[in-house]
Amino acid sequence: MQLSFYSFFVKHSVLDKYGFLSGLWARLGRKLIPEVAPEGSFEFFLHEQIRLDNGHHKVSERITYLLGFPRQAEMIDDDLNRSITALVSRVLSTGLDHNITALLDELEIDRQCISDLSVQLGVFTNDPTKYEGLIKDLNAVDDSMQLLRDKKSKVGTSLHLTVLTQEIKDVISRCQALLLLRADLSDLSSWRALIGQYLIHHTTKNSLRRYFHVHTDLLALEIVEHTSQKGESYVAESKKEYQKFFIKGLKGGAIIACFALFKILLDKHYDSEIPSALVFSINYAACFVLVKILGGTIATKQPAMTASTITKYIDKDNDLELDDIDSVVTLVRRVSRSQFISLIGNFTMALLMAVVIGLVLKYGLGDYPIYDKKASKLMLSVMPIAGGAILYAAIAGIFLATSGFISGYFDNKVVASKLPYRILHHRRLSKVTSTAFRSRLGAVIKNNLGTIAGNVSLGFMLGMAWLLSFVLPFAVDIRHIAFSSSNVGYASITGLFDIGQIGIAMAAVLLIGTINFIVSFSVTLILAFKSRHLELRKIFAVVRATLSDFFRHPVAYFVYKEIDEENTPNVNI
Repeated sequence: MQLSFYSFFVKHSVLDKYGFLSGLWARLGRKLIPEVAPEGSFEFFLHEQIRLDNGHHKVSERITYLLGFPRQAEMIDDDLNRSITALVSRVLSTGLDHNITALLDELEIDRQCISDLSVQLGVFTNDPTKYEGLIKDLNAVDDSMQLLRDKKSKVGTSLHLTVLTQEIKDVISRCQALLLLRADLSDLSSWRALIGQYLIHHTTKNSLRRYFHVHTDLLALEIVEHTSQKGESYVAESKKEYQKFFIKGLKGGAIIACFALFKILLDKHYDSEIPSALVFSINYAACFVLVKILGGTIATKQPAMTASTITKYIDKDNDLELDDIDSVVTLVRRVSRSQFISLIGNFTMALLMAVVIGLVLKYGLGDYPIYDKKASKLMLSVMPIAGGAILYAAIAGIFLATSGFISGYFDNKVVASKLPYRILHHRRLSKVTSTAFRSRLGAVIKNNLGTIAGNVSLGFMLGMAWLLSFVLPFAVDIRHIAFSSSNVGYASITGLFDIGQIGIAMAAVLLIGTINFIVSFSVTLILAFKSRHLELRKIFAVVRATLSDFFRHPVAYFVYKEIDEENTPNVNI
């Protein structure tokens, strides 16, 4: 019996040509009722050999045996040529997709190689022995696709672009393997490599985890990339910037103290769960957006941004390798002291502003809305164990990290959808607005949409978190350093607490801030590493190098000094 090799050569390494949800349902269906290769195909023969417990070497021997029959050898040769033609045609059709060509032109990436590949395909079709040109042009197209992926931050990305670029690279890889076999049809090492690839595909083709990974890898990386660009603005690189971070932290703390009071008043007037959660969310969101508009800083939002920045520096060359370790440690230094001084600014001003507002209300207006029971509740809420502050601060840290990725997602969406360009050329808007106005509007949206989306989403996550207590077997709440320090300030002037109790509460608030920072930073750092497919051991390498430098220069991680900048770390890992 003669075997057909065409489906074996062509099918298994190519991404399915259907939408995301259709592909998801197809995999679920194949999990329930597995597909069976048709009789007479090499795949069916291969599975039979595996069932008989024959390994790669025995299957390879059978291929040598089959090649000994002229008609079978001729069929294999013909199937191989047709497969190469089909796959190269697929590279051409996908590479000439208008989205791909437009992006290549926008990024000034040479796409002449795609046209050259078309010419070489015609040469190969007429004479299958002339395949050297195909190899050269396939490599050039592969390089162009990689450049497109490397320069993704300039144009943004989407699931559609992810699938298209990944499909081309997968098909090119398959073409290269088949052309290697074309060079020597009896090369058993090439056959074993193809069979090994097929078996890997066969065991993973219905994997939902791999399916999600293939469709979201570039998108996740791009979100992290945009987040890291924002994170660079949260790193003080000079003494002047360090002082500016403190001032911004003070601004943020002052605004948060006002909104902390609003939350206390809202809590007094709303008894039912849903309305309370809604107004709390709006209060948080308005606070965070106003801080941004007025030029303040919320220290706990910075870790989600700066962790992505550190990851970007770790993998500067996009080669999945740990690059210059000294520059990474230097960046960690700058990030650490930038976070520290911003956090101190938030904590100090939120506490002092709350005390000032409370004194004005209590003694100036004679109407203080915080009664004894409420003050005790506010003070208890910051306690690490009794008030659950450790757990609730960690939950807030997760929300802070999530809001950072939401911000990155919208930043990417603006770029990928070319929103400023579309606004600039909007026909209806052009009738009522000037070109300069539309240009400014597009720039404002590009620069602020991600930040606003991140702040609003964070506000709603913090405001609605406690509703989860009604569906989960344990209580859920959040603790945020700036709001918690404001609460301590408002409670402290009631006269119910002595200096020792207030001091313990302040220390507890600093612990809340530390947990906010550590959780948010860690979650973002791990996800950023995963988005770049960096191995976890590289995190440990950075941690070891950072700890080594910290023990030698601890002050540099909290206070800016010119001598610390000159004394760049020299660590061995």
